Amino acid sequence: MRRAAAVKPPDSKAQRGSMSTIVKSRSEVTFVLLFFVVLAIVGIACGGFFVRDFARARASAGWPTADGVVLSQLNQNSDKVRYAYSFAGRSYQSTRARMFSARLLKQSERDYVPGDTIAVYVDPSDPAFSVLQPGGAAPAFVVFALLSGICIFFGVGGVIWTFSEGVEAQSLSGDDVDQA
Repeated sequence: MRRAAAVKPPDSKAQRGSMSTIVKSRSEVTFVLLFFVVLAIVGIACGGFFVRDFARARASAGWPTADGVVLSQLNQNSDKVRYAYSFAGRSYQSTRARMFSARLLKQSERDYVPGDTIAVYVDPSDPAFSVLQPGGAAPAFVVFALLSGICIFFGVGGVIWTFSEGVEAQSLSGDDVDQA
């Protein structure tokens, strides 16, 4: 018949050190796990944003146009303007010159002067959403999509790796307890 071993409180510095190592190891694992989860979430959120932006940018080339008027120039050195337009009997204002993915393209050669009449490309499903320059930059979309994919890959891979390392560490620490 086998006797159960009595559990002694840690009385040596080596045993107390291993206990703090376990606590430190758990907090490190939690931090690493949190980092990888956040990385995956950021990748998913940014990827969704870039896909939606590029889809709208491509669709904007086929949107109907409305006559608009430049109300003011927001910066002296850029094409940022505030403009007003009417669509389907309602009036709207916006400051969006182009989609996010198109911002990496060469800036517009056009100078917008308050009072100028402009063509405004209006999203027929959401008339409050409009741009002055339709389209997007496919190379920018590819770069952003790849960066988002890399974040997702390393985030999910890191979560899996962290859990597998945690299971391995638990099995090793369990073996040490059985042997003692």
